[in-house]
Amino acid sequence: MIIIIFLFILFTIIVFFNYQFKIITYKKKIRVVMYHSISTNQFEDQITITKKKFIEQLNYYKEKGYNTINFTDIENGTIPPKALLITFDDGFLDNYQEAFPLLKEYGFKAVCFLVLGKLGKNMDWAGKYVVKERKLMTIQQIKSCGPHIQFAYHTYKHDNYEQLSLEEIKKDLELCTSVVQENNLSLFPALSYTYGGYYRKKGKEQKAFFSLLKKYGINYAFRVGNRIALFPFRNSMTINRMDIRGYEDMNVFKKRIKWGRIKLM
Repeated sequence: MIIIIFLFILFTIIVFFNYQFKIITYKKKIRVVMYHSISTNQFEDQITITKKKFIEQLNYYKEKGYNTINFTDIENGTIPPKALLITFDDGFLDNYQEAFPLLKEYGFKAVCFLVLGKLGKNMDWAGKYVVKERKLMTIQQIKSCGPHIQFAYHTYKHDNYEQLSLEEIKKDLELCTSVVQENNLSLFPALSYTYGGYYRKKGKEQKAFFSLLKKYGINYAFRVGNRIALFPFRNSMTINRMDIRGYEDMNVFKKRIKWGRIKLM
């Protein structure tokens, strides 16, 4: 009897550590960083970073040997060591004017999530953050971007899906689809949640929410979370991103890139 118990415990330990080893072995890390706006002056806030600081961060990525990826790499499962997915939310004009040329210069890939009902217009949402009014890219500018920049969805008018009914979300997705089809835009089937908002509570409503997104072709959705993402994704509808904040210094930035979520003293 003692031998049987011993063998059972030994078997359990072997299975547990083998499972943990597989997680460590097969899960690849992807650092998904989230930017919004790039300023050419000294203005910076929660979602705005100066061009000077952005260049410092690009230099850091290059010096540390990070390999930028895009949606195509994710679809193909070609995730290199030290994978870095650079993302931009909203589609601000300063991304097109300042960030994208720099990324091309560095040989970096990136993706941009578009507020499809506001293209070519001024930002008119306040949200949680107080920001200066700024303009979004036009359809023509989006189409003129090179292959190093890919585009995806960021709702129609920057509504928080967590605060909308499923019917309202459906209408928003229909409007997004119309813009894409009418303008012959090439968008990847991915969405970033505005304000990081989605149906968080697990259950029937969350399942219905994810099913609705998938019905409209959304295969990947990005939240905030400030954790390093693991690939293959446990849930492709709640992929973690790290929020790069304009007012944080380089030391905080480096810690965030290295560890993900950090506690500031």
